Amino acid sequence: MKSPIFFCREKRRSSCSMGLVGVGGGAIIIFSLLFAAHFPQKLAQGTTLFIVAAPVSLLAAYNYYKSGFVDLKAGILIMVFFLLFSYIGSSWGTMLPRETLKTLLGIMLFFMGLKLVFF
Repeated sequence: MKSPIFFCREKRRSSCSMGLVGVGGGAIIIFSLLFAAHFPQKLAQGTTLFIVAAPVSLLAAYNYYKSGFVDLKAGILIMVFFLLFSYIGSSWGTMLPRETLKTLLGIMLFFMGLKLVFF
């Protein structure tokens, strides 16, 4: 297990990127836990979900809201569906083998990166 200082440093990095570009908290934390802290896949995923729960990003979202960059109607609707389907997805994720989860995460991030860079 890594030291608390390691985790604080990693969370600082992911929090800044999340506030800066609106993404990265989960992606950066999960990779830090997997590769730097050597957490098993499912432990990294569960811990990441625990860390990036809604209250953590409220202050960052508030800054965007103050600047007029939050659509509350869409946000609330998406949040409801996100809550429902993240629960369903987590049920599946706890049952799938580690290698399957690793492959799915890699594929998802690969296509997200392609979309972001080229489209």
